[in-house]
Amino acid sequence: MLGAVLLISFTAVSFAQDDRWSQDPGLLDPRGTWTCVFFGNPAIGDERVLLSFAPDQSTLMAMPEEDSLRPWLPLSRWQLEDETLTFSDSRNGRVFEANLRRTTLGGDWRATNLRGGWWCTATGDGIELGISADPNDRTRETLVPLIPMVMARPAFPRQAIRGGIEGRVVICFVVDPTGNVRDPEFVELTEEIFRATSLDALMSSSYRPWLERGNEKPRPACRSFLYLLDKTF
Repeated sequence: MLGAVLLISFTAVSFAQDDRWSQDPGLLDPRGTWTCVFFGNPAIGDERVLLSFAPDQSTLMAMPEEDSLRPWLPLSRWQLEDETLTFSDSRNGRVFEANLRRTTLGGDWRATNLRGGWWCTATGDGIELGISADPNDRTRETLVPLIPMVMARPAFPRQAIRGGIEGRVVICFVVDPTGNVRDPEFVELTEEIFRATSLDALMSSSYRPWLERGNEKPRPACRSFLYLLDKTF
């Protein structure tokens, strides 16, 4: 027997007092369920999760490693100040921020000794957030891992080598059901000289298709490129 089910409904709560999204169409509305990537934690690597921002300002997160009977975990209530969205995860001390002037939902996270980023794509309306969820719930299919097929590596620009320039690049993107990379977005670029080579490597990469799974929604991902020169002593 399934437990109580919480269903996201965009009409359940009135935002008449502070409906900033109707007043400012340039502000991204975070309310809904998103498929996200957390990156920047060297001990864990990239984390793929579902985030739900409800109209009552509650925040829920689901991770593929969680017990299938209790996939959704409560985070802090999300807050909006000016154009900045914030929420936190007390289990690991991470505080998340996002500037809603972006075209995609995402931003930075920080903890005591760590800092990283997060990036999301919209999952869609009407996802049920169960206290006890059916293990066959199709909403969990968005968390099936992406399996690399071809991971191209970027060339180190000769101009950067001559100039002794090092850097880091993070690109987030979506992977379509055929395994191809779409809609890349640079979320970190320390030096402009690394833009073209990083993008070439990303767009030359591909993932295992999942059309046979019956779930044809695109999935988000991020890749980091670190450009370091060999030190000579």
